Amino acid sequence: MKSKRKYFLEHYFKIFEVEDIEWKNESVESIEGTLIYDYNDIEERQDIIWHKTEDEVPSSNVIILINKLFSDKLVNGDKLIKPINEIELSGFDNLTKEKMFEDLFDICVNMVDNGVETDIFFLHD
Repeated sequence: MKSKRKYFLEHYFKIFEVEDIEWKNESVESIEGTLIYDYNDIEERQDIIWHKTEDEVPSSNVIILINKLFSDKLVNGDKLIKPINEIELSGFDNLTKEKMFEDLFDICVNMVDNGVETDIFFLHD
């Protein structure tokens, strides 16, 4: 069975146009892998580590939000292209919607270059 962290990150990195994730290591405290942007270009890869436990994975509502942002092409790079109040999420009240965006914006996944954590992936408005 796939871990909650793997499942979540596979959805999360769709918005960064990642083709696949090659998983490397999973411990209680973190999960590591390599993002693959293009299988044909070895340079189009980025190692990552996410310092979260299985219990710290955001709710499934955040995956619903991510899928909406991805399918409606509402992200450019690491930024929303529309204000939050203009993004329709049917079936969710404004308080829940705000919480979903807050949880999404709180996600930080560290980039790893030559074994050193150098930068982060995050999304903002």
